[in-house]
Amino acid sequence: MNRAFALLAAFSLAMSVHAQEQKPDAPLPGVQRIAGKWQWTRAENSCTEVYDFHADGTLAVISGLEKTDNTYTIASAPDANGFYVMQLKTVKDYGGKDCADVDSDSTHQENTVFILFHPEQPLHVMCMTPSPATCFGPLVRIQE
Repeated sequence: MNRAFALLAAFSLAMSVHAQEQKPDAPLPGVQRIAGKWQWTRAENSCTEVYDFHADGTLAVISGLEKTDNTYTIASAPDANGFYVMQLKTVKDYGGKDCADVDSDSTHQENTVFILFHPEQPLHVMCMTPSPATCFGPLVRIQE
């Protein structure tokens, strides 16, 4: 098992335990949890992505040579498994090859992703489905 997968597996286990222990009466709203600047480096090519979530629902992303302007909404509370559902829309793709070695224009593209926050550290993973098997990260908060 490679190091990144082992880290993600441990993170997922901590999240599932935390989701079972979490008191449903006081979840921190999603926007307050996600607002700020987060960074992740892809192990396969050492390419870094930076996600700058603003409390007004806008998001700037730099992925390799690509920069995009986006909007997002995020659930105010996690689902029963700890995932916050997030809707993303790319408003403008300025071009360039991203960390996945793709250079297509994603302007107007919409996606749903699922966010799992670490219960005690400023980390989260971003998942393509509400399953830890489809996640990448962890993304580390680099600025509030």
